[in-house]
Amino acid sequence: MEKYKGVVPQQNGNWGAQIYTNNQRIWLGTFKSEIDAAIAYDRASKKLRSADGPRNFPLNKSTLLEASFQSHCSIETVVGMIKDGSYQAKFEAYQMQKKDKESDNNILSVGKGSFGFSRRVVFGKELTPSDVGKLNRLVIPKRYAVEHFPRVPDELPGFANEVNLWFYDPEKRLWKFRYCYWKSSQSFVFTRGWNQFVKDKKLMPKDKISFYYQQNLEMGFWGIDTCKSTSHIGSSLKLGVGVGVAVEEEDDKMDDQMIQTSQVKSHGLKLFGVQIFG
Repeated sequence: MEKYKGVVPQQNGNWGAQIYTNNQRIWLGTFKSEIDAAIAYDRASKKLRSADGPRNFPLNKSTLLEASFQSHCSIETVVGMIKDGSYQAKFEAYQMQKKDKESDNNILSVGKGSFGFSRRVVFGKELTPSDVGKLNRLVIPKRYAVEHFPRVPDELPGFANEVNLWFYDPEKRLWKFRYCYWKSSQSFVFTRGWNQFVKDKKLMPKDKISFYYQQNLEMGFWGIDTCKSTSHIGSSLKLGVGVGVAVEEEDDKMDDQMIQTSQVKSHGLKLFGVQIFG
C-alpha cells in the first residue's frame, strides 16, 4: 500500500511522481526522496484538480500562496517546472516579489497619513559647488556619518571600501547610493547614484538636502529631501521646516579642501586614492 498519493518507487531507489486527470496519466518526474515526489504530486494536483483536490500534505501559509503563483502559469508550464526541478526556485522568487510589493505598498501608504508613523529629521547640509559638480560625489559631514550611517569596512587599507545605502524621496522613489570612506582625504562620501540624483532634482550650489528617518512599531526607512535655495523661485522645503536641520558648512569646506589636496602628490596625480600617473 502506497504511503503517498501519486508516488511510485523506482528500481534505482528513487521515487517517481505521477497524476491522472481526464483519464490521462501525466508523469511528473523522478525524485531522490519519497517526500519530494509527494510534494510534486500536491503541486500538480493544485493546478490540475483545483486547490481543494486530493493531496498528501495539509495546506499552510506557503502552499496557499501557490494558487496565486500558479494562476500566472499554464498547466504545461507548471508541469514543466515540476519536471525540470525549477518550481521551488521560481516559487520562492514569486514569494519575495510579493513581499517586496507589500513592503512598497506599506511605504507608499506613509505619505497618505498612515496612523502611527513618526518622522525624524536626522541632519542636513548645504550643497557646495563640488557636491553638485563633475566629481560625482557628496561629502557627508564626518560626525553625522559616524553617528547615523553604517560603518564602512576598512579591512583592506588603500582601497575605497564601500556599502550601499537606500533612501526614499518624498515621491516614494527609491534611490541607491554607494557610500565610501576615502582614506586619502579622510572623507565619507556618496559616489555612484549621486550624480543621477543631482540631475533629477536639478540641484545647484547653496541648495540644501535633509536626511530623515520614518518608522512605526513594525518598520522604518530612511528618506532624503531637497530644498532649493532662495535663488530658486517657487521652491520650498517639504520636510524639516522649523525642526532645526543642521548645516555643516565648515565641515564641508574642510572636506573639499582635503579632497583637493589629496589629488595632487609630488610624484604624479592621485585621484580619489587611485594613482593615475607619475
